[in-house]
Amino acid sequence: MKLNFFSSSFFGLSLLLLTGCSSEAPAPAKKAEAKKPPEPATGQSALFQTYQQARLWSPDAMVLKMENGNLPEAPPQPGKYGLWRVTYVSLTKKLKHDFVYAVSDSEGGIVQGVRAGSESPYTQTPQVRPFAIQEVKVDTPAALESASKEVEKDKDMKKVLAENKDLPVQYVLEWTSATPKPAWRAIYGLSISQSKFSIYIDASDGKFLKKTH
Repeated sequence: MKLNFFSSSFFGLSLLLLTGCSSEAPAPAKKAEAKKPPEPATGQSALFQTYQQARLWSPDAMVLKMENGNLPEAPPQPGKYGLWRVTYVSLTKKLKHDFVYAVSDSEGGIVQGVRAGSESPYTQTPQVRPFAIQEVKVDTPAALESASKEVEKDKDMKKVLAENKDLPVQYVLEWTSATPKPAWRAIYGLSISQSKFSIYIDASDGKFLKKTH
């Protein structure tokens, strides 16, 4: 028996609907996971990274000064920053050389890893003395911990922190006439000029040396 036109059309449409109903709906696209920011570095780890390059520049390279810098791609954590600047000196060459360590590329020509900066003449002074990297046995998180203990003992400094809960801490490593040994200076504020107070911690044993307001 032949199906008429309407019967065959209805039959075909029914098959099409059944096929469409049995098809699985496409799975929803997975959300792209947010990329985690790079981990900021401690001062001591950044120092060791730059020292490898400084030794290639001059085998007698000594540390003159180290300080942290901000890197938007790696927000700071206690005792850690995404960028560090170190100045080394060579007494034989009578030169000083800057190096930068960054955990990520950033604007302004900053590249991940160690990058050599400028080189300039160096003359020794009693105010700031160079020292061997082996004298730095204490890292910045430990220096911050020691500094925090001193803050707890001082009611004025505790009051400052209570009134400035988001006060950042900057770090400078050097050996100046202010301390008998190379020291980490924990600077409570946006910079040395804007600091509320500073605490000096011995870079070799982590002991408190002095504080300045």
